Amino acid sequence: MKDRKSEARRSPKRQVAQHQSQNAGGVKFRTVRALLRKGRQERRSMFKAGQFDLIGFLLRLLLAAAIVALFVVFFGRFVDVYVAVKTAGKTDFAARSTELFTILYTVVIVGMVIGGVGQLGRELFTSDDMKIFSAMPINARTLFVARLISLYRGQFTIALVAVMTINATFAWRVGVLPVFWALSVGVCFLLPLITMGIAAVIVPLYQVVKKFLKDRYVLMFIVVTALLGVCIWLYSILLSGVKQLLLGDSLKYFFSEKVVDTIGAVCSALYPARWLAGIMTGSGSVWSWVGLAAVAIVSITVSMLIIRRILARALQARNQSSSPAVFKNNIITPKGSKFNALLKKEFLHIFRTPSYMFSYFSVAFIMPLMVYFCMDVGASLVVNLVGLDCKLEIALFLTILFGALTNVFCATNISRDGEMFYAAKAMPIGYKTVFFSKIVLCLIVTMISQVASAITLWATDMVSFPNAVFIGGMGMLFSFANIAVATRYDFNHAKFSTEEDGEIKESSGTVSVVIVMGMLFSFVVGGLVFALKVFSQLRHFELGFLTYALAGGIAVLAVGMALFYLLFRLKRKYYEFSGGGI
Repeated sequence: MKDRKSEARRSPKRQVAQHQSQNAGGVKFRTVRALLRKGRQERRSMFKAGQFDLIGFLLRLLLAAAIVALFVVFFGRFVDVYVAVKTAGKTDFAARSTELFTILYTVVIVGMVIGGVGQLGRELFTSDDMKIFSAMPINARTLFVARLISLYRGQFTIALVAVMTINATFAWRVGVLPVFWALSVGVCFLLPLITMGIAAVIVPLYQVVKKFLKDRYVLMFIVVTALLGVCIWLYSILLSGVKQLLLGDSLKYFFSEKVVDTIGAVCSALYPARWLAGIMTGSGSVWSWVGLAAVAIVSITVSMLIIRRILARALQARNQSSSPAVFKNNIITPKGSKFNALLKKEFLHIFRTPSYMFSYFSVAFIMPLMVYFCMDVGASLVVNLVGLDCKLEIALFLTILFGALTNVFCATNISRDGEMFYAAKAMPIGYKTVFFSKIVLCLIVTMISQVASAITLWATDMVSFPNAVFIGGMGMLFSFANIAVATRYDFNHAKFSTEEDGEIKESSGTVSVVIVMGMLFSFVVGGLVFALKVFSQLRHFELGFLTYALAGGIAVLAVGMALFYLLFRLKRKYYEFSGGGI
């Protein structure tokens, strides 16, 4: 009896130490093969009927193909401009080519490392498999090696697409020797070793930062929104360069001798991408291979040493139930309306869940920047290429498009409640109160975003004040229609998460349907008003008022149809609802 009491009083540190000692040992490759086979079977099961999101898969495939096609076209034209830049009165093809490869490979490495950190963080620290593995005789090194191999496969696929696209476009424009393709394949195999090793070293720091920000919701919102804003700003710079390429050869005058020298100095410090670029262009030496091999070996070795200290704790922590948060100064709030209580619940649920906060609040707050940057490029391109002033029509198209994309989160309005949806259903609360509390919260956020976008367009002289008011109103009407349809569609196809916290970590077919619907809305409305504008100006007709009439009529019709779809037999469906299972 005494032994049992002393065992119960054993400190958590001692339990972790015992867990580490039990799991110590070398890598068991038979277990590694079993874990890899388990992963393959799980991936294949995702393609079963009823679970496979065909629309989402096709959208991702179409988006990837569009990105590759656009990159090939614009990078090909940029290669022609950059390799012809002269310094000291002459061109240096090898130096310019090395700089191009260095910059692009750096972008690829950074992207792959970020993706690797996120994937390792999920698989090692938040995956439900950890609950099972913590009770099985699988040591930390074996589990980590299996995860690294799985990560290598994914990273190799990304490297193959990215590197071969870059290298093939370069070869298409300048011509290369056959050895260039053999080196390209070698880079595809070597690059994932570097990126996954760096990612494995960064994962512990990522977990520390993530844990620090976990309960600091306001700080997390500021950090995430700021990072997203920086990405949009960098994207705007890329759009400006694309615009210059489309409008003529004025871009080559930007690369003065001073600018090129600065680019060369920066590229000379961008290792290990510099070594990869040297291998591809022939300007490197055998030390490039040595440096790359050293980086891969050192990063993986260091990560193996680190993982022994952190993975056992992760396994132990994942198997323990998380205790509820305790807040000081608990105050009993006065009785309020049921609607306001549900509205507050929706807001706190989103704000205190990092993935939800990013995919809705942060994206919605950044929407004005996306509209402005795309408007700045799109309006000038249309004026220069077509010779028509269609700022109102382009602004309307962009507002509806980005408004629909920022409202994608509404596709989980029901599913994200999880099992708590049944609790709300059992309360003395009307079904309209439950649904419209979700819709109103989405409307408040989208209204702030749409008003900010309209003010930005007006303040930057993109459109007049009356047109800004019109664009903001249209954006809110179409957003309401989008939100109402998304909410009802999610209710009809609700899938509740099996996670303890109820968080939905994977997008469903509902999200894909909402994206397609929003894009169709924007392209139909934007295409119609744009075609009408072009037709009227080419025929010298004054039909500007038809833009307002056409867009306004479609918006009112969309709102009416969305309300009908939302409310049609909603009461009966709500009280008969017993779905939500996956």
